[in-house]
Amino acid sequence: MDEVLFHVTQSLEALQVHLHSGAQYGHHLLHNYSEQVHTYAVEIWSGPRCAQIQENIQHAWQWLLKCSQELRRISLDVLNLQQLYGQLMRFLGAEMSRTSMYFGLLGFVLGGVVGVAVGLSWQKKQPHVPQMKAVVCNSYRGSDALIVIEDVPVPVITVLDEVLVQVKAASVDLVDLKICSGYGRVLRKQLSRYNNNVVGEFPVVLGRDCAGIIVDIGQKVNKFEIGDEVWFAVPYWMPGTMAEYVVVKERHIARKPKGIGFEIATSIPYAGTVAWDALVNQAHLDSVKTCDKRILVHMGCSPVGCILIQLARLWGAHVTAVTTLRGTPVIQALGAHDVVVCEKADIQNQLASREGFDVIFNTEGSVAYQPCLKFCKPGGFVVSTETSELASDSYGFLFRSIYAFWIRIRCLIQDPFLWEAEKMGPAVLDQLAQLLEDGSLQPVVDKMFAPQDAELAFQHADSSEAIGKTIIRFRFKNGCRCGAYDT
Repeated sequence: MDEVLFHVTQSLEALQVHLHSGAQYGHHLLHNYSEQVHTYAVEIWSGPRCAQIQENIQHAWQWLLKCSQELRRISLDVLNLQQLYGQLMRFLGAEMSRTSMYFGLLGFVLGGVVGVAVGLSWQKKQPHVPQMKAVVCNSYRGSDALIVIEDVPVPVITVLDEVLVQVKAASVDLVDLKICSGYGRVLRKQLSRYNNNVVGEFPVVLGRDCAGIIVDIGQKVNKFEIGDEVWFAVPYWMPGTMAEYVVVKERHIARKPKGIGFEIATSIPYAGTVAWDALVNQAHLDSVKTCDKRILVHMGCSPVGCILIQLARLWGAHVTAVTTLRGTPVIQALGAHDVVVCEKADIQNQLASREGFDVIFNTEGSVAYQPCLKFCKPGGFVVSTETSELASDSYGFLFRSIYAFWIRIRCLIQDPFLWEAEKMGPAVLDQLAQLLEDGSLQPVVDKMFAPQDAELAFQHADSSEAIGKTIIRFRFKNGCRCGAYDT
C-alpha cells in the first residue's frame, strides 16, 4: 500500500511540474504575440494612409465647427428685432412709422384669417350617398349572421350597359343559408374586385332573384327603358337581389311576364332556371324526348320541384312526386300522376312497389342521391338540383393564390356572368315567361314577408311546412324613383 501511495505521489508531482512548465511557456508566447500585435498597430497608425485619414477627419471637424458658428451668428441676427426693424425702415422709407407697421401687420393677419375662412367655405363637400334597406349576412357564422340593415349604399351605374332596378319583391332560396355559412366565399371575394359597387367582403347581400322596375339606365342600354318591368336571377357568387335597389347588366335581365304581379313573378326566375337546367341540360330532355318517360321528383313541394313537375307533365311524362302530407293537394293540382306521401309509411317501400323510373330529380341534396339510384330503370339516372360543395372554399394559401390567378385570367377572357348564361340568362327566362303568360306554368307562392321579418322568412323556407316559394316584399313610401309607377 505504501508503494502504491509513493507511485501516485510521484505521478502527481510530475504532472504538477508539466503543468507549471506549460503555463510559463503559454504566458511567454502570449507576451510575444501581444508585443508583435502592438508593434504592427503602431506601424499601421503611423503609416501614410492612416495619416491621410486623420487629416481628413480633422478637416471635417473644423468645417463642422465653422458651420455651427455661422448658423449661430445668423440666428442671432434674425432674432435681433431692433436690427430687423432698422432694415425694414430702410426698405420702406423714413415715412413709415411704428404705428403704421403695426396696422400693416394686423391687416396681414386679418387677411390671412379671412382667406382661410373663405377657402374652408368653398371646400368641396362630400356628396350625400343614398342608402337603402337590404337583407345581408355580416359574417360566415351561419343563419345567426343574417340581419336586415338600412344603411347599405345604393348601387350606382358604373358601366355603360348597366341598369338600376328598384326591387319590388325577391324570393328566399336555401342557397342563401349556405352563403351565410361561407358557401362560395373564395370565388365571391375574387370576383368582387371587378364590381365597383362592392367594398369589402361584408356585408353580403342575399337573394338570388327578383322582380322590379328599371329606374335608371346606362348610355349603351338599348333594349330597355326607364319604367320597364323586369325580372332576373343571379348566381351564388354575385351580389344578391334582396335589397331595395340592384345594379345589373342589360344582358342579364328579361322582361317580366305580363299580367303577373311582382310578388308572384319573383317566385320563378331562380327556381325556374335551375329546374330548366336540370331537365334540359343535365337530363337532356325536351318536349319530344320527355314523352312517355317515367319521372320521379323527390320532394316535389320544393320551389324547384313544383316547376319540374309542371314542365315534365307539360312535355308528356308520367310524373311521380314525393311530398309532405301538407303539400299533397298542391302537388296534385300541379299535375302529378302519382303522389308518395313521405310521412305515411316507409318511403323506400312505397317506391319499391312502383315501376322503375327513367329519371329521378333529387331536390334534397346529396343525402338522398344514393337511395334514389336503386329505383331507376336500367340506364336510368339521378339528377340533383342542389348546389354541390365547392373545392375552392377549402383551399389553402397556395391553391387559393393559384385559383385567384386563374379567375383573373378567365375574367380577362369572358364576362363572369356568361359562365352561367346558359342556365340563368334571359333566353331561359323568356321561355318561362311565355309559359306563365299562356297558363302552362303556375307559380306557387307560400308566404310573403316584409324585409324586417327576413329571419322568419328564412326559417319558414327551411322548414317542412314550406311549399313552393317564400317571398320578401319591398314597399317604397315615395313610389318609383322614375315617376312612372306608384307602389
